[in-house]
Amino acid sequence: MARTSWSVVLAVWAWLSGASVAAGDAAFDALRRDGRSADIGPLARERLARDPRDDVALWYLASVSSGKPEGRAAVIPMAERCVAERPRSAWCHSALGRLYGMEAMSRGMVGGMRYAGRIKDAFEEAVRLAPADHEMRSDLVSYYLAAPAIAGGGSRKAMTTAEAFAKVDPWRGAVMISRVLAYEGKFEAAEARLRPLAPSDAERRELLALGYLRIAGAHRRAGDVPKALAMIDKTLAISATGPVADSARRQRDELLKPKS
Repeated sequence: MARTSWSVVLAVWAWLSGASVAAGDAAFDALRRDGRSADIGPLARERLARDPRDDVALWYLASVSSGKPEGRAAVIPMAERCVAERPRSAWCHSALGRLYGMEAMSRGMVGGMRYAGRIKDAFEEAVRLAPADHEMRSDLVSYYLAAPAIAGGGSRKAMTTAEAFAKVDPWRGAVMISRVLAYEGKFEAAEARLRPLAPSDAERRELLALGYLRIAGAHRRAGDVPKALAMIDKTLAISATGPVADSARRQRDELLKPKS
């Protein structure tokens, strides 16, 4: 299994969350590859109607439903039941963590804190059960970077998680480490992690582009517009079309917009 995270721009996440899937998920993979992401939800519901214990279908349904309040309200009980009935399914724990994560984000800082422990537990359990899964690692890194220390977050935990994954998957692990370095403001080190990487397929090309876009975002947060724009240019040089490119262009337009 490998698929990219709830702290990422939702439009990007909704697409990249299925970057590559385990054997037996060819139908979902084909929908993503053909640009038919709108059909993922209906297919997932159809599969769940045939087999309510289909944890892979539930994961996809959670991923495409988590950004909508009514979607979350319907799917959260399904994910909770999945965890109760299939406690050793990483898919179930990951789905529940994503749903809780988006619910927390919708409730703001104070309201969202009540979900923090549940999100952390779900993502950590998913990684424990599927340590080689890129997307589940990425979601846990997202949590550690987003959550305050009091809620179990922190960049040190994120780096430990990323470095552990790099031992299993050096290419994707390098992108994950770069993400943490950018968050910490270590821009040169973050870019150095990406520089040697050559994407061998469309999924890796999008992931590498997203890596540079994350560095751009870190520069932007630090107030360095020229360097942010340079990283956006690198993003678009790697991937000129698709959701990462669309997000890069939106960010570039915002940075270049004259201040009133």
